[in-house]
Amino acid sequence: MLGNEYALWLLFLIPGVVIPVYVWCFMRKARALKLLATHDMLRKINVGVSLERQIFKSVLITLGFAVLIVALTRPRWNPKPQQIKRQGRDIVVLLDTSRSMLAEDIRPNRLERSKQAIQDLLGQLQGDRIGIVTFAGNATVKCPLTQDYAFVRMALTDISTESTTRGGTLIGDAIRKATIDVFDNQSR
Repeated sequence: MLGNEYALWLLFLIPGVVIPVYVWCFMRKARALKLLATHDMLRKINVGVSLERQIFKSVLITLGFAVLIVALTRPRWNPKPQQIKRQGRDIVVLLDTSRSMLAEDIRPNRLERSKQAIQDLLGQLQGDRIGIVTFAGNATVKCPLTQDYAFVRMALTDISTESTTRGGTLIGDAIRKATIDVFDNQSR
């Protein structure tokens, strides 16, 4: 099954355009070499260049074009959609990134301790999807629901108090943002 059958028409470009272009380039090169030097000189100059090697290279490039065109057709196996029963939970962490999180009443500070708690949570998850929404004066989805825990860890390292544009602590906006933008319709 192909996702784009019309791309197969591009295969006609190979005999109609690509091969004639190769022949034209080869002939042009041969003419230029004849003008440059005599036949005996060319044999001495072009010791490592063989006709078979040039043809082999041209065939490989042509095959590359053909494979690229076949890839454009987006071949698919088993095109019937299957229902996959997903197990696990969807977890969204709301993380306050206001300046008050820089308070050092907890070492090193509240924000870093919260990020470490999320890292610990990631170490315990198995098959669950997790997302992160940061909030201060406005709420932002920093990481959509995913099972790629390495991506979540990377997104977590980029979170700081400078990642928000306004000050404040609007947790209601974060809850709305998580409900509307993070969870899909089926999991609401």
